[in-house]
Amino acid sequence: MSMNGLLFLFLTLAVLGMAAILAGVIGFGVARWAGSPIPDAVVRGAIVCAGTLTIGIAVLAVLVTAMR
Repeated sequence: MSMNGLLFLFLTLAVLGMAAILAGVIGFGVARWAGSPIPDAVVRGAIVCAGTLTIGIAVLAVLVTAMR
């Protein structure tokens, strides 16, 4: 992989991480808005964050494989 490809991959992973954190915070907020206690809302936010990361990394793996 070239240096530009590696830089693009790291930049994409950083953006994906920030998007997953944002999705987790939104999931936490929605759970709190629905009336869940704080520990349950934290778990729901973490599940949303992990799900977003899983889907994003899977899509990124397909794209990187397709670009080769």
